[in-house]
Amino acid sequence: MRQLGRYTGRDGPTLLVCGGLHGNEPAGLIAALRVIERLDATKLPLRGEFLALAGNLAALARDRRYLEFDLNRCWIEERVARLRKQDVADDVPEDAEQRALLELIDQAEARATGPLSFLDLHTTSGKSAPFGLIGDTRRNRRLAFALPGPVILGLEETVDGTLLGYLEERGHTALVVGAGQHADPRAVDLHESVIWITMASAGLLDAGDIPDYAALRARLAKATQGLPRVAEVRYRHGVDARSGFRMKPGYDGFRMVEQGEVLAHDKDGEVRAPERGHLLMPLYQDQGSDGFFLVRPVKPFWLRLSSVLRTLRLHVLLRALPGVHRHPEVPRALRVDPKVARFFSVEIFHLFGYRRRKNEDGLLVFSRRRQA
Repeated sequence: MRQLGRYTGRDGPTLLVCGGLHGNEPAGLIAALRVIERLDATKLPLRGEFLALAGNLAALARDRRYLEFDLNRCWIEERVARLRKQDVADDVPEDAEQRALLELIDQAEARATGPLSFLDLHTTSGKSAPFGLIGDTRRNRRLAFALPGPVILGLEETVDGTLLGYLEERGHTALVVGAGQHADPRAVDLHESVIWITMASAGLLDAGDIPDYAALRARLAKATQGLPRVAEVRYRHGVDARSGFRMKPGYDGFRMVEQGEVLAHDKDGEVRAPERGHLLMPLYQDQGSDGFFLVRPVKPFWLRLSSVLRTLRLHVLLRALPGVHRHPEVPRALRVDPKVARFFSVEIFHLFGYRRRKNEDGLLVFSRRRQA
């Protein structure tokens, strides 16, 4: 069943929860079913709408990340537009899965009487503590920072086509949470904590109305104790079926690795860490295009500064830099001469709320995230 449960109260915010977008990651789906069972058994004073969806049903039935293509890499606006026009007879399995999800998402957007927040629940092939992933906007920070534990910034600059990115571009708040290794039963418990806490932080319930709220929060805090509060993606090691990538055994998420350390092997030999950092999501499965990520902590000063700059809308100052121009076709985007970016680093553009998107005609393209 695609729609696991839907609950409504008086007018208010919407929380859309998705589990199993990857078919070998059922923990989020199981956690959502636990929450639904509890909602069925209680009369909590819900505001707005809580909607829980299952992701890739066909892949879940076969315990595979995907069957034809990754359902969390196909949410590019142009592709979504093509799918809406495509004859259903031409659908491959993930086309059908995406089409069904789109219909329910469209309906949720149409019903929404307040802000819509999206919570995407995942697990990893290697052992890992829980963490959140967001596009770095003020509204996403508010949702993510309500959870104990690490928040990772910048993944959307290295990975295209995520459902999180699609809903962000539509103006919604969006958060991905990874809660541990696929087969670890604790991942279900942690995702259950995440859902309840997010229901409170998104405004559907008051924390005091949620039974055992303190215990749910303590469970998540204990699992993330000692980890950096905020980190940014510094490097992604992309792989494909031809690369022969094999991660060395024994690497857990958030382990500190040194520059030059051998992390994996592929058809060309050793794969070494390009810099020092915390390892994130090492690949220990046969499907997937991300071998591993390296992240580094972000100091609170830079977070506070970026919040001030964005609140004051000082991003307009970037247009005064030599070699920086408005994009002629893309709203909220800048085209930047790489020579300028050498002196005014990518991190400066991040401070003002821009994300690096792509190279275009020898220029870098940065787009400004919706910051509300």
